[in-house]
Amino acid sequence: MNTSTKFYITLFLLFSIKIFGDNPEFKSELFEKGRLIYSDDFDGELNREFWGQAKGKKIKDGILTVGPLFKSKEEAMKALKRDHHLGLEPVAHINRIPEKFVMHLRYQFAKPELTPGRPSFQIGHHMINLGIVKDGGHRVKLLDGPSFFEPESDMALNKWIGLVIEYERGKIRLLVNGHGNTYEHEKVTIINPKANGKHRFTLKGGPECIILFDSVRLWDCE
Repeated sequence: MNTSTKFYITLFLLFSIKIFGDNPEFKSELFEKGRLIYSDDFDGELNREFWGQAKGKKIKDGILTVGPLFKSKEEAMKALKRDHHLGLEPVAHINRIPEKFVMHLRYQFAKPELTPGRPSFQIGHHMINLGIVKDGGHRVKLLDGPSFFEPESDMALNKWIGLVIEYERGKIRLLVNGHGNTYEHEKVTIINPKANGKHRFTLKGGPECIILFDSVRLWDCE
């Protein structure tokens, strides 16, 4: 094989990796079909359709970081003309979540220690809470429903978290770093009547925190 042929084969392989890497294979325990509606490795501009406003967010070296909007209460109150929701903690919203979906997300809370109620990961607006357990692992808490603990997941601060969520109303499969379960309960829902049919994830870091995202894949399922 001559040098020219090797060059074109290498170029073809690199191009193929790029093309197929943008369309990851769909796999699911709950669904037979899924349509990829969002895939991001944060190597370009912020997708505001899914992430909202750009303020407080930065993409660098393939990582999306989310920090607080203001450094002090005084600065925030002066800018916002109010004394609540002041943007003193990092808050990230992932919007346009379908009513049946599969999501793969790799993220991290960079923070010295756990603080009361923080960090918080809401699946749906205040509907399903995914939290780090101080003694190890994670907890899934349903609004007005039971909690489920998974101590083997190695979910912790300052570590990359590999999250897989498969959801339809009444059932959610949730894996953290490969550990988790499928939970069936009448309180499994992302539908908040106050959200007007707009479903989203909300991550809140609390004080002294930065939220980092490495990759995301989202499929609309049937």
